[in-house]
Amino acid sequence: MPPYKIDINCGAKAIEAFEDELLIDVLAKNAIYLPSACGSSGKCGLCKVTVLNDDGPLTDSERKLLSENELSEKMRLSCQVKIRSDLQIKIPPEYLGAKEFTALLKGKTLLTSDIIELTLDIVTPESITFIPGQYITLKCPAYDGKKAVMRPFSIASSSSQKSSIQLNIRLNRSGTCTPWIFDHLQNGQEVRFSGPRGNFHLQNTLRPILFIAGGSGMAPVRSILKTMAENSIDRKVLFFFGALTEGDLFYSEEMAELEKQIEDFTYIPALSNEPSQSSWKGERGLITDVLSRSTESDLSEYEAYLCGKPAMIEYSLPVLQSKGILRERIFFDLFSPAKIL
Repeated sequence: MPPYKIDINCGAKAIEAFEDELLIDVLAKNAIYLPSACGSSGKCGLCKVTVLNDDGPLTDSERKLLSENELSEKMRLSCQVKIRSDLQIKIPPEYLGAKEFTALLKGKTLLTSDIIELTLDIVTPESITFIPGQYITLKCPAYDGKKAVMRPFSIASSSSQKSSIQLNIRLNRSGTCTPWIFDHLQNGQEVRFSGPRGNFHLQNTLRPILFIAGGSGMAPVRSILKTMAENSIDRKVLFFFGALTEGDLFYSEEMAELEKQIEDFTYIPALSNEPSQSSWKGERGLITDVLSRSTESDLSEYEAYLCGKPAMIEYSLPVLQSKGILRERIFFDLFSPAKIL
């Protein structure tokens, strides 16, 4: 049987596929890599595409992971779509511009008990260009009987650093990729990734900035802040960072140095589970509560940038809107769906 035709983004690219191939595999064979973290088992919900023409019934995984709005817009999980006919699909345009990279692990530093910093030296191509806030998709090879997967991680380093990148990665023991990074990946080992991707980046305005992040959500904010400092971008910045205990904080000295480099930058770490008898003198409580009581009532001139767990983003949105920040000025980096009110 002759191959089927797959039209991407209304003629931007055309590829071929054979019957019963998975769409995600067909795209990967053509160097179009979608985020994926579950070995095409339909569990992570990351590999979303829009299929403009019908290609079979929805799977149980798609019904579970896609919202009603996404389903109405003909969104599918590419790992669940088997090729049965010619297809017309839409994907984020940046996926077509992403490149394949080979790098060597230069450094592996434990930042907290469950967050690690990776420094990757780029081998081929010789350099990477990205917008601070974007992410790459790291390829985790098959190991210990587990399938190979691809996992998105935000770049944590400045965009001026083109020969290497840094990542902040939180360990998920029930996952596939992060245990490999923590337990198996060694200095000097080759690492493959694709990118950059993503639309989470500083808007081209002069408005004051409000960052809210937690855990490894530090990564894109750090990238933006370091780039701001290096390029003398002097916009007013408030950065609320949520952690459980003082032991879960990292880059504290670096944030203090950035407060000196960026004229009007304030870093506000908040601990939600710090023992009451500890010597911690900073903010305590959930990051949303700290944000609510530590800022003025009118933040309508601000832009807000959020990066963290879906629940943090979900609970932050009404607080920000109650303080006058328009929804169209709230941006977030999110690899799992949250309820947006």
